[in-house]
Amino acid sequence: METQIRSAPPVISRLVLFAVGIAVGVGIAAAHFTGRLTPLYHKLGLHSLHGASDQSEAGQPMLSGEHAGHGGMSMPGMNMSPGSSGEPSKIPGYSIVPISPERQQRIGVRTGTVKKDRLLMSIRAVGIIEPDQTRLARVNIRISGWATKVYVNFVGQNVKKGDPLLDIYSPDLLATQEEYLNALEGSQKSLAALVRRRLELWGVPADEVRELEKTRKPREALTLRSPISGRVLERKVLAGARVEPETELYRIADLSVVWLQAKIYEYELPHIEIGQPVRIILASQPEKEIKGKVSFVEPVLQETTRTVNVRVPIDNPKDQFKPGMYADLVIEHHMGEGLLVPESAVLRTGVRNLAFRVLPGNRFEPVEIKLGPYQFNERFQVLAGLSEGDEIVTSAGFLIDAESRLKSATGAMSGHQHGASVSPPQKAPSSPAPKAGEEKKPAAEHEHHQHGD
Repeated sequence: METQIRSAPPVISRLVLFAVGIAVGVGIAAAHFTGRLTPLYHKLGLHSLHGASDQSEAGQPMLSGEHAGHGGMSMPGMNMSPGSSGEPSKIPGYSIVPISPERQQRIGVRTGTVKKDRLLMSIRAVGIIEPDQTRLARVNIRISGWATKVYVNFVGQNVKKGDPLLDIYSPDLLATQEEYLNALEGSQKSLAALVRRRLELWGVPADEVRELEKTRKPREALTLRSPISGRVLERKVLAGARVEPETELYRIADLSVVWLQAKIYEYELPHIEIGQPVRIILASQPEKEIKGKVSFVEPVLQETTRTVNVRVPIDNPKDQFKPGMYADLVIEHHMGEGLLVPESAVLRTGVRNLAFRVLPGNRFEPVEIKLGPYQFNERFQVLAGLSEGDEIVTSAGFLIDAESRLKSATGAMSGHQHGASVSPPQKAPSSPAPKAGEEKKPAAEHEHHQHGD
């Protein structure tokens, strides 16, 4: 047992040495093929090994003026010929790109023409139909009492002006009527005038006061009537309920005209003005378009939403527009004429805006363009860089952009090389053939190597 234990360390040591030897050998071989041992070969005079490392792994000759181990090895798969750099353009980092028609079809290149057209700004918003606030009535009672009878029992009921809404019994009203009759019988004209004025302020109609004077019988209930014709939007009273002056009993709206209220963002306000034409499309009737005009722009900006309410009145004679309906609002602002290009033709790099102009010979030139601040129906206004009638790329522009940058980068890389042409390796001059009777002497370099041995 002791013998086995003592013999184990020499075995492990040999394995470790063997592994270290393999690692050192692999490292030396890698350094040889990558050219890292070239300086050492120069010092030792091992020119045969140095010459073997002057070739790349692909067997391609080096560019003239370059040495292995100094970045002179060619990159497999990269064409470093001067023709691959492309034609330089006016924009730094970009080149004019030639693309064959077959390749254009494969990558989906489409082109369009720069046109001069109307600058029509379209603002779209979603609005809600609301009652016209100038045609809205809130019904209250001016005395305390109890609702003895309700004539309008549900929301949505149509009423006409003067229709009865409910009857109210009020002890104060009954007592005031009796006081008015006593003043008339006692010929107390001043008191009778004061009491009559009190009845009028409580909302008692003049015809009911004349009826009281004629019959000399006070009424136990006061009939409350509708002040306008319209539709009942709210009802907050039931038969037998006590009512107070501050209680809102009904809310009635005349819906022959309604309002469309839409929210417009802050940056859209310069394109909105009172009297501007508007197109309205209801969600319930998408096939129908309604014309209107802006009648009011809210003077205060809502801080939380950064919007402003815009009002458009709509005639509603057939009662087809209901409060609460959604509608799309389109406001168009004419801003003259200008050059327009599709949104897909513009490449935003963050530093500049680019477009690719089509040149003769299936070439594409990058052009820096200046755009206007607004967008017109998925089109941009071009202020500088293009002219009317120019043919530009409208699809696959990103692929052409990448190709243009690659061509420019390839040209920059080839311009940094030490030589511009590929030269074959230089051959050593051959010594003259020995004359007859003379023996061939070894070269001085070989003698130097033999002497070293």
